[in-house]
Amino acid sequence: MNRGLRAVNRIVAFVVGLPLVVAGVAAVLWWTGTLSDAWPQTSGALDPRRVQEVVDTGWFGGVATAGGVVLALLALWWLAAHLASPRVGTLRLPGSGADGRLTLDGSALAGHVAEQARRLPGVVGARSVIDREGGRHVLVSTLQVDPEANLPVLSDEVATLVARARDVAELPGMAARTRLAVQRRARGLPRVR
Repeated sequence: MNRGLRAVNRIVAFVVGLPLVVAGVAAVLWWTGTLSDAWPQTSGALDPRRVQEVVDTGWFGGVATAGGVVLALLALWWLAAHLASPRVGTLRLPGSGADGRLTLDGSALAGHVAEQARRLPGVVGARSVIDREGGRHVLVSTLQVDPEANLPVLSDEVATLVARARDVAELPGMAARTRLAVQRRARGLPRVR
């Protein structure tokens, strides 16, 4: 999921969630009878005849249909946006032209980077993928790191590894995002119970 979609999800969750929380609190206060203390215009009981009057008006059917169509279109857009994967399958390499096309398997490059990262001192696990974010290729890696690892040295070695991946793919504009997840306890040490 890209950053823009995450932002839309947060905004929609807030816009929908806040009125639901307010309505829920108001319903509890109305049920307990304390809402009428703060807001004297509150009726003591619901009048179903008023709802029937609104439903019977001429404009209600058209407004309900239009609202349903808008909600259905928004739901379809939201689902389609979540189905799209940012993963890059193949990378088009420089040198591609009218004579032919040079491509590189993005998952193979990411797998190679993860394999090389596992060989670095202090790294106990690694996984990498190549995503497309904002029109750029991004090498996204997560490295499981031993708590006793020298993080500044490891950071330099990871930067070198990323630079080599850029050179191999001949994609100087490829960005990288690496997360070092330091484990809670050193690997191989007995667990204290």
